[in-house]
Amino acid sequence: MTVASLLVDIQIISVFMILGFILREVFKPLQRLYIPTSMLGGFLALIAGQQVLGLVNIPKSAGSLSGTLIGVVLTCIVYGITFEKSRIRNYIDYTMVIISVYGAQLLFGVPLGILLQKFWPALPEGWGTMGVFSFWGGHGTASAAGATFDKLGIEGNFGLGMILSTIGLMAAVTVGIVMVNWGIRKGYAAYTQVPAEGVDDPTLRGVLPKELQKPIGLVKTSPNGINALVFQFSMIMACILVGSKLLAALSLVAPFFGKVPALVHGMLGATIIRLIMHKLNLTGFIDKATVSSISGMTLDLVIISAVATIKLSLVTEFLFPIIIYSVILLAITMWMAIYFCKKLCAHEWFEKACCLFGMASGAVPTGLALVRCVDPEGKSSAPDAQGVGSTLFTPVFGTAPAFIPILFTTSITSVLGIGAALCFLPLIAGYLLFRKKA
Repeated sequence: MTVASLLVDIQIISVFMILGFILREVFKPLQRLYIPTSMLGGFLALIAGQQVLGLVNIPKSAGSLSGTLIGVVLTCIVYGITFEKSRIRNYIDYTMVIISVYGAQLLFGVPLGILLQKFWPALPEGWGTMGVFSFWGGHGTASAAGATFDKLGIEGNFGLGMILSTIGLMAAVTVGIVMVNWGIRKGYAAYTQVPAEGVDDPTLRGVLPKELQKPIGLVKTSPNGINALVFQFSMIMACILVGSKLLAALSLVAPFFGKVPALVHGMLGATIIRLIMHKLNLTGFIDKATVSSISGMTLDLVIISAVATIKLSLVTEFLFPIIIYSVILLAITMWMAIYFCKKLCAHEWFEKACCLFGMASGAVPTGLALVRCVDPEGKSSAPDAQGVGSTLFTPVFGTAPAFIPILFTTSITSVLGIGAALCFLPLIAGYLLFRKKA
C-alpha cells in the first residue's frame, strides 16, 4: 500500500460515509434503530462492491485499514485515560468478565468441536479451538492459529478460521444491533433513551440545536509554536512508535515479545509516555476531548472499512457444523456478556456488555462500534475499560495462537484445564470483589 493508494481508499470509503449519513438522515427507521453512519456506509459499500452488485470496486487494501487503524483507536483510549480511583473499579470488574468469556469460548468450543467431528469426520483435528481465535481476534488471530496447525501437519483449520471470523464479524454487526435496540428499549443504556411517542429527538438527525453544540477539543498549545490538533496527533503516533520499538528490542531477548499483536503496541507506548508525563507534571498538555475526537474519527474509518470488506464468499462443505458451532458459541458469549456484566459491573454495565459481545464475536472495532450505538457522545468508561482489559490480557491473548494448537496435539485435557481456569477463576474473584448487592 502506497500513500497514494491509501488516499484513494479513504476517498472511496468517505463517499460511502456521506451516503450512509444521507440514508440515515432520510429514513427515520434507521435513526430509531441507532445504527451509526459508519456501519450504514459500510453496508452500502459492501452491497455496491464487487462481492454483490459490482457497481464499485472496493480496493483489497481497504480491508487492511481496520486492522491498522484500530491500533490508533486503542492508543487514544490509553493516552486519553484519566486515572481516577472511582474508575479503576470500572476497569477491573470488566476485565474479569473479559477473561472469563475468553476461557468459556475455549472450554466449550473444544468439546463441541470434538462432538461435531463424530458426525462430520472430515473436520480437521483441533478445529474446536478456532472459535476463540476467530471470534475473539478476528481474521488475523485466526490465521496465526491456523498457520500453527499447518506447521504441525494439521491442514484445514486456516480456512475454517477465516470462515468463522467472517461469521463472527457479521453476527457482531447484525445480532449486536438487535442487542443494542433491546437494551435501549429496556432502559439499560445509560446515555441513550427511547424518546417519548410523538416526540422528535433532535439528536437523531439534522443539525444539532445550538444548546447541544459543543467544541470537539481544547487548544492546549500556542498556535505560534504548533497546531493543537497536530500536537495531540503527534503524541499518539509517538506512543505507537515507542511501543513498537520497545517490543522489538525485547523480542531480541525473549521471542515472546515479538508475538504481541500490533494493535497493542500503542497502548504499551501510551502507558509509558503517560507515566513519564505524570512524573514530569506535563499531563496538562493532554486534551482528552481532542484525543477522543481523533479516536472517534479513526473508529468510524475502522468500522466502515471493516464492514465494507466482509468476505461473503467463504463457504465450504462444512457449512452446517460451522453454523451449529457458531450459534452455540456466540449464544454463550452473548449470555455471559449480558449476565455477568450486569452482575459484576457497577457502572455502565450494558455499554460494557455491548462492547464485550462485539469484541468477543467479531473484533475490537465491532465492540467499539456497538458502544458507539448506545453511547454516541463517548461518555461511558466502556472503551477505556476495553483498552485496559486488552492490555492486561495481552500475555495470554497474544501468545495463545502459538501455544494452544501445540498443546492440543499433546494434551486436550490441558487445553480444557486452561479454558476452565480462565473461565471460572476470574468469575470467582469478580463475585468476591465486585458482586452488586440485590
